[in-house]
Amino acid sequence: MTDLSVTAEAWPLREPFRFAGYTVAALEVIHVRLSKGGHQGQGEGVVPIVFDVTMAQSLAQIEAARTALAAGRPAAEAAAALPPGPARNALDCALWDLRAKATGRSIWDLAGLPPGPAAQEVDQTIGLGSPGEMAETARASAHRVLKIKADARLVTERVRAIRLARPDAELIVDANQSWTPDLLAAHARALADLGVAMIEQPLPAGQDTALRDWTSPVPLYADESCHTTADLPRLLGVYQGINIKLDKTGGLTEALALARAAREAGMGVMVGCMAGTSLSMAPAYVIGTLSNWSDLDGPLLLAGDRAAPMTYAGGALSHFTPALWG
Repeated sequence: MTDLSVTAEAWPLREPFRFAGYTVAALEVIHVRLSKGGHQGQGEGVVPIVFDVTMAQSLAQIEAARTALAAGRPAAEAAAALPPGPARNALDCALWDLRAKATGRSIWDLAGLPPGPAAQEVDQTIGLGSPGEMAETARASAHRVLKIKADARLVTERVRAIRLARPDAELIVDANQSWTPDLLAAHARALADLGVAMIEQPLPAGQDTALRDWTSPVPLYADESCHTTADLPRLLGVYQGINIKLDKTGGLTEALALARAAREAGMGVMVGCMAGTSLSMAPAYVIGTLSNWSDLDGPLLLAGDRAAPMTYAGGALSHFTPALWG
C-alpha cells in the first residue's frame, strides 16, 4: 500500500508582495509525501488567495485521498478523483516523483518528452509600486524578461518608467483581472508602442467574452480564466494564449494535457506559478519546455527554500536534481 503524509506549511516572503487588490506576506503551502516499497516522492501545492479554496478544504481533500488509498485504490485514481487545485497538485506531483524514484526513469521519459535543458530562462515579476520604485526593481534585475504587475492606476506610466530603465528587456504586463474593456482599449496601443509582448488576464474571468470581437495590438493570455483542458474551447478566439499553473490544473498530469491541447489549437503557452518553493518550480519546469515564457521566479520572493533548491543565475533557473524531485 502507498503511505501518505501531509503537512500544512507557511513560507514567509522576503517582503510583502503587492498585486491588483492583494498584498501577500506569506504563502500557505500543502506538502504531501508518498512512500511505497522503500521509495519516497514529494509534492507541494500553494493555496492561493486569488481563488476560492482554503487550507482546511485542501487538507480535507488529501484525507479523502488517504481513505481511498487505504481502501486499495491506486494512487493515480485517488489523485484524479480530487478537484483541480493545490491538494491534487501536491498529490499528483508527489506521485510523479515516486514513479521516477521507483522505476529509475527520468521525469522526461515518464512524460514522453526529450530531456530538459540544464537551465531555463525565466522572467522576474515586479510587484506594484510607484513608477520609480518599479523602474528601480527593473534596473536591478538580471532577468531579460520582466513581468509587470498592474492594476487600474498608472498603467502606462509604470510601464514607461520600466521601459526607460530597461530598454533591453522583454516586457509582459499582468493585470490580474483588474481592467475593464474601456481601460484595456485605452492602454493597449500605448503598451504596444512601449514594446509590451503580452498582456495577461486584463478582464475578470467570466467577463472576457467582450474580447472575442476585439483585435488587440498586444497578444492577450488567459490566466484566471483557464484552469484545465475543459476551459480551452471557450477561450479559442478570445485569447491568443494561456498561462498554465499547476495549482490550477491540479498537477503535472493535467498541465501536460493542457499544454499539448493549447499548442495543437495554435495558442501560445506560458507556465506560471502561485509563487512557491523550488518543489513547486520543479514540475512546472517540465511545462516550461512546452512554453513561450516561463514565469517561475517564485522562490526569489521567499525568505527561505527547500533543501536541494533550484538556483537562479543570469535570469535562468537551473534544472531540478533528484534530491529535490524527479
